[in-house]
Amino acid sequence: MRISWSLGAWRPMMRHLADRGTVAITIDDAPMPDSTPALLDLLDRFDAKATFFMSGCRAVSQDALLAETVRRGHAVYAHGWDHVRLDREPTSRLLDDMERCEALLARHRPTPQPYLVRLPYNGGRRSARIHRALAAWKPGCALVHWGPSTEDHMTSTRCAAPEDVETECRRDVERLLADPRLPGGILLMHDQPINERPGAQFKPAVTIAMLRLLLEGLQARRLRCVTLPPPPPQAWWRRFILV
Repeated sequence: MRISWSLGAWRPMMRHLADRGTVAITIDDAPMPDSTPALLDLLDRFDAKATFFMSGCRAVSQDALLAETVRRGHAVYAHGWDHVRLDREPTSRLLDDMERCEALLARHRPTPQPYLVRLPYNGGRRSARIHRALAAWKPGCALVHWGPSTEDHMTSTRCAAPEDVETECRRDVERLLADPRLPGGILLMHDQPINERPGAQFKPAVTIAMLRLLLEGLQARRLRCVTLPPPPPQAWWRRFILV
């Protein structure tokens, strides 16, 4: 077990839900015009809700998709502007990127309070500097980690032809569904992961197939898909010790 210490800087870290009859699907890097509409339709079909961590560089040109995501009852938070390791940038860059993205999102819904944060690559989750900066930006905020992951940033790299998409997505979803952390889990996937790996032409199909198979599997296990709830109260000592 890894333990990190600070002089009272740690913000709450969400890793799972209290209700083991639910899961929270978190979708990073949205929105994309050739996959997000299908994701929203799939979520509706399965009566499921998701939490989107949106990248400003993509959302800025997809105003209607952003509005539609909010209209359909999903939670939306900032994932920064450019998809870079903000924990490796100056604090001013971190705050500017997060504020610029949130200003875009706030045109379509009130700024959530408490605010839930996931930086690109989940960078800075054990950095006291990053935690202090985020607390100054949004007092009361919490960071969101995850348990089971689709590992979908690698799925398209294993696809050589369109017919490979279903097979490779099913392999990833079956692994995720077998994870003992699934009940009450915070699940990770992406809306076409922002990366430069091979197989980029398969990303839209992978994203859509991945969510469909995931929702089918969760429905079969009678797990409800909900948006992330507010973080639970933080014990005083957890401001000093991060486990």
